[in-house]
Amino acid sequence: MTYEDDSGAPGRGAPSGQGGSGQPPRPPVPPAAPGAAPQPAQPGLPSYPQPHPQPGGGPVPGAPWPPPPPAPVPPRRGGGKVATVIAMVVLLLAGGMAVALSKHSSSGSDSSGGPAANQSSPPAHALHQKWQAELPKSHVRGNLSGLPALWTTDRGPVYADDNGVRAFDPETGKKLWTVKTPKGASEVCAIAPQPNSDGVGAAVYDAGGNDCAFLVVFDTETGKTLWSKNLSSGYKTVAPHVEVSEDTVVTGIGPVSAYSISGGDKKWTVYSRGRDCGNDIVWSSDYLAASSSCSDVKPEDQLSIHDLRYGDVWKFPGEKRDVEQVVGDDPLTLVLAEQDGNDDAKRYLQTYTKDGKPDKTFRLTGKLANVQFGNTDVVVRDESVLLSNYDDTAGLGATDLKTGKVLWSKKQTRQVGLEDGKVVALKAAEQPGGDPTLVSVGPRDGKEESQGVLYTPKHSLNRVDMMSVGALGNTLYVIGHPIDDPQGKLVLHAFDISGS
Repeated sequence: MTYEDDSGAPGRGAPSGQGGSGQPPRPPVPPAAPGAAPQPAQPGLPSYPQPHPQPGGGPVPGAPWPPPPPAPVPPRRGGGKVATVIAMVVLLLAGGMAVALSKHSSSGSDSSGGPAANQSSPPAHALHQKWQAELPKSHVRGNLSGLPALWTTDRGPVYADDNGVRAFDPETGKKLWTVKTPKGASEVCAIAPQPNSDGVGAAVYDAGGNDCAFLVVFDTETGKTLWSKNLSSGYKTVAPHVEVSEDTVVTGIGPVSAYSISGGDKKWTVYSRGRDCGNDIVWSSDYLAASSSCSDVKPEDQLSIHDLRYGDVWKFPGEKRDVEQVVGDDPLTLVLAEQDGNDDAKRYLQTYTKDGKPDKTFRLTGKLANVQFGNTDVVVRDESVLLSNYDDTAGLGATDLKTGKVLWSKKQTRQVGLEDGKVVALKAAEQPGGDPTLVSVGPRDGKEESQGVLYTPKHSLNRVDMMSVGALGNTLYVIGHPIDDPQGKLVLHAFDISGS
């Protein structure tokens, strides 16, 4: 792949680099990587026109890339699919938002109109519900666009579905703001997995005719739109993948391109290495990985990894495995697949060192074959543990990235975040119609400790596989998605987890 800025100047790259989530329910992830709907051939892969500074300052030296061919190809091989993140639960990433855990003895009320159930008295260890806010019915549930999504920011919870993007006061539940729909756009059709560390978020709106192409970048502190662009190109985009890094917004609307957070100028676009190539492109907020197989250029096969924060580029000529997903940023962890004739593809977990060298490789067989990848994937850096769905979308598992061993797995358990070296999760009640329990889990031994029950009088949060969850400071935010509720009501609940 070659990377070119908007002016057409070839980019530069140099070794060294470093290296994230969430939305609710999705179907189990099949062996093949998820992607957006196929699109016709159109521009697709970035060039860094100027080297990005290293963490300590100063430019990164490097040799210029060769000029791109006249016609770039779609970002996914075999039909032009842009890889898209899908998820079931809003997650907090390692090093991200803190979750304070505790047991509580009081409870809140519930008027959500959820699934019919007998009301009961709260258990002694119920968490106190601070408030709840009813939400309009969402028509987008668990598709490839990442909607609906629940973010937790310094200002409070932000919720996005096809009705819009809006924020709520963390103390009262009162709506604070709604992102303004740009002129010429309609409903929200895609959302970034999370805002960046400066609180900048990105959403994509329908630009007309079911073309998900109107990009809006906004401040989650105020809801103010920083800039917006209609990126319609004549080809309809169904469910684009969009990520917000520290300096850019990277999106697969048409070609895979990056736009500056400051002003929205296009920084680069990803192009193919040749005219006759099959390409796969996936990216997170920190890294973009592109694999290609070309008949008209040398080497025939190549994997390129691009540090989106510092601009470093690592190339691996001769790498025949196709990239499927970025499942961890620290350490960088990819899923690679190798096709051998008509047999099923052999899939691998591949980790990399901080200077971009391949580290550990594990074939996804045996117990590892039950690992399900999506936005539930989080690397516990100090423990070298990858957390992910396991067996199905309602299971949680932990994989040792040093040995490739599955350390533990749990059924009906959804990850919420990380705190003090522990995994924070919601565990479904043992009996149907019960209330989930907030637990902390040891990342290596899997031992769990109860932190309290998410009680509601009608037990409307009994489906842990149908939740959006986020936590910040002393508050846990939960949205149940009661598919068996004929009224389709959704309620945002805020539980106090500060301790007594």
